[in-house]
Amino acid sequence: MKFVKSLLIGGLSLLLVSCVPSPRPSDVSEGTSTSQKDSSEEVSESVLSEETEQSNPSETTEQSETESITSSEETESVQESESTESLEPSESSEEEPSESESEEVKQASFIPDVGEVRLLFSHGTAGDTRIYNYCPTIFVDEDNNQHVYYCSNKDEGNVTDYVAYRKGTIVNNEIKYSNVNYVLEHSQDLSVWDSRHDCDPSVIKGEFKYKGETYNYMMAFLGCLTSDSTRNETGIAVSKKPEGPWIKCNSMKADGVTPINPIVPYTDFSVNATNWGTGQPSLVSVDKKGKVLLFTTVGASNGTFTNLREYDFSDIDNYQLLRERTSIKCDGIKGTATGSNFINNGDFGYDEVNRRIIVAKPRQFFGTDGKGPGFIADTIDIHYIDDTEGTNVGDVLFAGNNTTKIWKSMGSIDRNLTGFLRNHNTGLITDPYGRIDATQNLGVAFTRSDEDVGGTWSYLSTYRIYATGFKFPKAYFK
Repeated sequence: MKFVKSLLIGGLSLLLVSCVPSPRPSDVSEGTSTSQKDSSEEVSESVLSEETEQSNPSETTEQSETESITSSEETESVQESESTESLEPSESSEEEPSESESEEVKQASFIPDVGEVRLLFSHGTAGDTRIYNYCPTIFVDEDNNQHVYYCSNKDEGNVTDYVAYRKGTIVNNEIKYSNVNYVLEHSQDLSVWDSRHDCDPSVIKGEFKYKGETYNYMMAFLGCLTSDSTRNETGIAVSKKPEGPWIKCNSMKADGVTPINPIVPYTDFSVNATNWGTGQPSLVSVDKKGKVLLFTTVGASNGTFTNLREYDFSDIDNYQLLRERTSIKCDGIKGTATGSNFINNGDFGYDEVNRRIIVAKPRQFFGTDGKGPGFIADTIDIHYIDDTEGTNVGDVLFAGNNTTKIWKSMGSIDRNLTGFLRNHNTGLITDPYGRIDATQNLGVAFTRSDEDVGGTWSYLSTYRIYATGFKFPKAYFK
């Protein structure tokens, strides 16, 4: 089993065994290998913390049948919606309309209700079909279409990561998802930095020029050439349409010396080839054009943390690194023990109206219940931080300890809510630029995993993508 090696990176002890960025599913199976952004039907309402309560590469189609769900069907939710047409009583009638007669049809939405636990789409039978889906990044465009990118294996029983894509639409008040397309795959040349896996996507809209062409979308992704969860690196790709084709920026900068990819190599933080490296990226647009914030998880000899960089990718061939914070502040982040209140494998979004940065991330440490799998999270925490002190997007995080602002808890996704043993590898539901609209519920997607009851596939085949909703607490707006 290759997890032992991947978890004990750099010879680190329990701290990194528990908190190291999750290994890929592929690192579990002998001879095959995924990076992890980390079944019961019982669902409870999401609980806000006391603090917020008080104030608070090919485009191969693998499935022939279109998946569809309604706002009340094919979910793991206890909420049901009656859709009876409202009837007005006649003047001569003395009877009041019944509750079902007066109730309006509930409109389907890509943002789940509070307490709802919704399966987005199936991909074979969870726990039976040897296919895994995890690590979603999701945005809803201006035409109310949902675009879902995530990690999946392509061939049943083979653990190799691809970036998969589905488009969600609402037709006749039903949410329908397209067939799965694999839009990014590992390089075929074994000497290339991402020849083993491509996974952990994050996608935003903007204006990005590359080799004389202008592209409307950028994807950051994790790539690697190893099968033991080491030397992960972060790359970028561009496309003119959400569905692709996606073009990796695997060329040199205009100077002819500096390679564009990997945009964040593991050697930026460590020369030790046994370290985890960089990956699990999250993109947020700064100006809705070429400037972006790029968050990446780093697993190095000196610990696990989130690195933040602001780039100008208006001209990728001559891109500029504008500023960097090696490790963002974690004050206020929840943890299960001393030293566990750090951020890794987080997905970030920005509320430009209220000027808040939001993150969904796994709670450390993992596997404290003694059950397997012990390398992924059982709880996802949602936090926000006030970004009003500065003038630019993200100033509060670049300020480091030069600000008194701290992260505040908004809620959690755990077994009490979902009924699942493990809730891991999460993604916020945003607009195309990574923006959050606080006038509606916050949508958070996550990955389910059942217990390891005998072999890798006993839990890996249960990796499926769900979503739930959170109401913004009153404290958020203060």
